[in-house]
Amino acid sequence: MKAKIHKDKAIIVLGGRQTGKTTLLRILTENRKDTLWLNADEPDVKMLVENATSTRLKSYFGKNKIVIIDEAQQITEIGKKLKLITDTLKDIQVIATGSSAFE
Repeated sequence: MKAKIHKDKAIIVLGGRQTGKTTLLRILTENRKDTLWLNADEPDVKMLVENATSTRLKSYFGKNKIVIIDEAQQITEIGKKLKLITDTLKDIQVIATGSSAFE
């Protein structure tokens, strides 16, 4: 998976609940200081991403180069939001995890 980071695409990690998706990403990013973790189970995170514009997201993401959206299936129209990030914020690698199928 490390070889896929920063290839201008979103990375989607799907799997059943409690199968180690988050643990795997924590191990892969443990020494990186430029990683922002967002948990879409949190109502404020869900609202932030659902109501996002590229300008707001860029401000929120700051200098982070990797943004991980955990439990991304909680976000309405997550596919469109991931496309917005990858299309407009080229210096950000977005990784989304989910335990159920994305739209």
